[in-house]
Amino acid sequence: MSIYRFMIVAAVAALAWSCQQGDTINSADAPDARFGRSADRVDTHGLYMLYDITIENMTPATAPGASQPMSPAVVASHNLHTAVFKTGRLASDELAQLAEDAVSAPLVESLNDNPLVYDVQQGDGVIFPGASTTIRIKARPGFQKLSIVSMLVNTNDAFMGVDGLLMPLKGSKTVYAYAYDAGSEKNTESMDHIPGPCCGSPHVRVPTSEPIHLHGGIQGVGDLDPAIYGWDGPAARITVTRVQ
Repeated sequence: MSIYRFMIVAAVAALAWSCQQGDTINSADAPDARFGRSADRVDTHGLYMLYDITIENMTPATAPGASQPMSPAVVASHNLHTAVFKTGRLASDELAQLAEDAVSAPLVESLNDNPLVYDVQQGDGVIFPGASTTIRIKARPGFQKLSIVSMLVNTNDAFMGVDGLLMPLKGSKTVYAYAYDAGSEKNTESMDHIPGPCCGSPHVRVPTSEPIHLHGGIQGVGDLDPAIYGWDGPAARITVTRVQ
C-alpha cells in the first residue's frame, strides 16, 4: 500500500471514529445527495453499522387477544436534526394515522423521503402482550439516533414510542418505552371509535388537536374495562444490540 493510500484510509477511519463519539454537528449530519429512498442508501465507504432492535410488549396479558397488542413497529435511524415525534408538539398527519388506525404506510413513505433519515424498517407482525419481535436496521456515523413507534391497538390514539435514542457503539443498550397520546383523537374509549380486536371500528374518530403527551391509560369512561385493557408504567422494553 502506498503512503498516499495509507493516509487516505487513516483519515477515513479517524472521521468515522470522531463521528461516533457524540452528536456534534459535522458533515455526516448533512443531507447526502447520493441517498434516495432508504432501500437504496448504500454507504460506499463501508462505514455503516447493523443493529438488532428487540421490542417486548410489557402490557399485561389479561385475556386472549385482549389488553394492548401493538401494531407492527416502524423503526428509523436518523441524525439529530429530525424526529419522528416530539412531546409537546402536534403529531404529523402520518403519525396520527398510525396512532389512530395502525396505518403505517404514509409514515414509512415520509421517512423514506426524508434525507435526514438513513434507514427505515417495519416489523412483520403484531406484538402481543408478553411477546417480542426483533427488527434489524442499518445506521452510520452521524445517523445513530433511533426512533420507534407502534400503536396500542385497543385505544383511540395511543402509541408506544422511542424518540431519538442514541444507539451504542458496541454491545447492547436497554430502555423502557412509554405510551404516548397522539392528541389527534378524543379518548372516548368507545367501541365505535377503536380499531383493535376489542372493537373493530377503524377510521372512525372524534378529532382533536392537542400536543403529543404521555398517555393516561384506560380510564373507564367508555366501553373499555381498565382491568382488561389498561396498563401501568412502560408499555415496552427495547433492547438495541450492535451486530456489525
